[in-house]
Amino acid sequence: MLLSVWFFSKILNWLIWPYFRSNFKLAVIFDRKTGVVKIPKSDAKSFAYLSFEEFNAHYKATHNPKSGFPHRGLTLLHYKEDQRYDVAYNNEIACSLQHWELLQNFMDVTQPLADIPQFEYYREFDKTTAEFDKTNGRPKYFWYRVDKSFLKEMNHADDELLKEFNDEEELNNLLTGKPIKKLTPPDIFKFPWKYADNIKAESEIKFGKTLWQKFTSFLMVDL
Repeated sequence: MLLSVWFFSKILNWLIWPYFRSNFKLAVIFDRKTGVVKIPKSDAKSFAYLSFEEFNAHYKATHNPKSGFPHRGLTLLHYKEDQRYDVAYNNEIACSLQHWELLQNFMDVTQPLADIPQFEYYREFDKTTAEFDKTNGRPKYFWYRVDKSFLKEMNHADDELLKEFNDEEELNNLLTGKPIKKLTPPDIFKFPWKYADNIKAESEIKFGKTLWQKFTSFLMVDL
């Protein structure tokens, strides 16, 4: 049965999917392991493989024709090829700067992955992150085990940190070429497990999503 599903997935990927791929916007892929950014080409059938170090970050602003308010963000432009990565948020630049810092952290293999729920499943598979977790005694599968109310404490710490960041002032600094204020996050962002209560025993957690990820990895469905 599994062999039949695997075979069907390959047929779908090789023979059927290419005819529909151009109707979908393929995602830009940041490969931490190789340091490569994979950007979909105009034919939507292949990718351009370019080093992350060859991109320069630029400020961008797009205007909403309905509200008239700008969406501020960043653009990564390759220094040579006509390839780019764009992202925009609301009328503030703080989210865009956070996005840029997250990308830099993710692509820097000398640093552990950011300790956020989205990366929990992958921490044990990343060598630098796994070594960091072992050295610092981080509980395995922490974000699966901690009480969800702890997220409120994290959000509160984030709100307090952002009070030190004047968006309008820093936007002016950005546009005039002045240095942007560098915030120093508290340890709760680097060692969240040291501030959390009610961490379940590893034997109590369920892995429904993880099992599905393992199943799809086994099938190697690369769409």
